[in-house]
Amino acid sequence: MSFEGVYDDSDPQPGTDEGSTFEEPLPPDPTGDLAPAAEVGSPPRSSAPADSTPDPDATAGWHEQQASHSCAVVGQEFLIDRFTGVDHTEEELAAVAEAHDWYRPGVGTPLEDVGNLLEYYDVPVERSQGESLDSLSTALSEGEGVLVALDSDELLAADPETLRLADAAGIPGQGADHVVQVIGFDRSDPGDPRVILNDPGRPDGAGLDVPEADFLAAWDDSERFTVIAGGNRHA
Repeated sequence: MSFEGVYDDSDPQPGTDEGSTFEEPLPPDPTGDLAPAAEVGSPPRSSAPADSTPDPDATAGWHEQQASHSCAVVGQEFLIDRFTGVDHTEEELAAVAEAHDWYRPGVGTPLEDVGNLLEYYDVPVERSQGESLDSLSTALSEGEGVLVALDSDELLAADPETLRLADAAGIPGQGADHVVQVIGFDRSDPGDPRVILNDPGRPDGAGLDVPEADFLAAWDDSERFTVIAGGNRHA
């Protein structure tokens, strides 16, 4: 999917006096002109994560995305709120992202721009591809936040919510078209390992557990694109 339409620079932008959704101007962009490059081909450390039960507070900030194609904005919102201790709204963050051309309503967020909102709010991130389930589990055990890009059509593919989820997805031009937060793993049944998500694209997305095989098939479509946020490794 390619971008459609041209934004008029004369239109009021979020954070300005005209048409601002904020009471105060936006803080300066601490990263300058961001042009993040994914670290392609990071070697997987293992394919089998340890059992990782989500923190009881892991779903506290979850909400279903309110706008079409805003999954990446809302996924970042979950982590921004957690690491800054400030409750931001989807509308506020979407306005910031749109002002920087990181998000376009009805189109979505380019893969390389997932994580820019976190950096804007001074939450350090590491982008990578080729990650393993074990590396995600390690990040969670170290208190970090994890977002992944995946193919919504392959996540719980037999579920009737899939078509609706695909309509709400928003990564243009990618086989992977959706962003979710990974919050844990459940390997209590060795025959049915599960991955636990906060999925902003579904009404039942808080603490959603999905079969590991479905998760891997969906995640593979982004070459296992991952954003790990907020840990000591970034200091």
